[in-house]
Amino acid sequence: MSLDSYYPAHGAVVAQVRALPEAGQVQAGLMVPGTVRSHGRSVDVAAEVLPAGAAWTPQLSAGRLGGGLVLSRKAAADLGAGLGSVVTFRHPQASGGGLRTADSQVPVAGIDASPMRVYAYLDSATAALFGLPGMTNLLTILPSAGHSPADVQRALLDLPHVASAQSVQAATDGLRDSLDQFTGILNVAAGVALLLVLLIAFNTASIGTDERSREHATMMAFGLPARTVLGMTATESVLVGVLGTVTGVAAGYGLLAWLTATTIAGVMPEIGVTTALSAGTVAAAVLLGTAVVAAAPLFTLRRLRRTDIPATLRVVE
Repeated sequence: MSLDSYYPAHGAVVAQVRALPEAGQVQAGLMVPGTVRSHGRSVDVAAEVLPAGAAWTPQLSAGRLGGGLVLSRKAAADLGAGLGSVVTFRHPQASGGGLRTADSQVPVAGIDASPMRVYAYLDSATAALFGLPGMTNLLTILPSAGHSPADVQRALLDLPHVASAQSVQAATDGLRDSLDQFTGILNVAAGVALLLVLLIAFNTASIGTDERSREHATMMAFGLPARTVLGMTATESVLVGVLGTVTGVAAGYGLLAWLTATTIAGVMPEIGVTTALSAGTVAAAVLLGTAVVAAAPLFTLRRLRRTDIPATLRVVE
């Protein structure tokens, strides 16, 4: 939960929170806005001070918590800063009963695996540059036995000086819901595309059957059943479908990589989006694309069975 200002960690405001029956373990932390600069680039961050023995810590892909600033991999990439790089951290600093803006040279101690660029982390020793010892504006609360996080949220919102109360997964859940909505739209588009492919494949199979009617009639005149002729047509369609699907997947991956590097990066600069193509996605695309194309010749089976072999083979001079 967030408080509306900075308060003593052992003061009355925090004591009210600790006294709630819904609240179990309560840890006082600190979150301050800031700007990280390096190589002529800047990134706005919300720097959270993690207390010793914090109930939650970020999952680092490199480095450690402590001795500097922990940046997300997206922020580090945008700044061109790596592990051990020294960056300029512009932050608020307590001075003379108020706050002023100060610039501090801080090393990058760790890289967070999170794709969210805005989050950064400090340990208590590094946070001394804020000049706010013993102060807090961020509390991490674990529910007591028999209570849920929702119970804690409802209880907190009845207290004064509480700015917001949300679970640590709120941002992740919101992002996941947004992606699910976007994926749902893509699934609808994929369904429409499959329907169009089926219609095009059926039209192609129908035209191909008309153009090759003499070939089919010749094969059936020599004793081949209609199902064998249909199987040969379906096999050709499967080969064409596999080739077309592989080409489409390759072109789609190239388009996705271009959108990720340009459009998505410009629309959502705070989120690190990477291009990935799973084996399951490729298998599903090949299977669906091939199945749709292979199913199209089945609609011509009735026409093959009704073929008038003598009339089809008759040559008109």
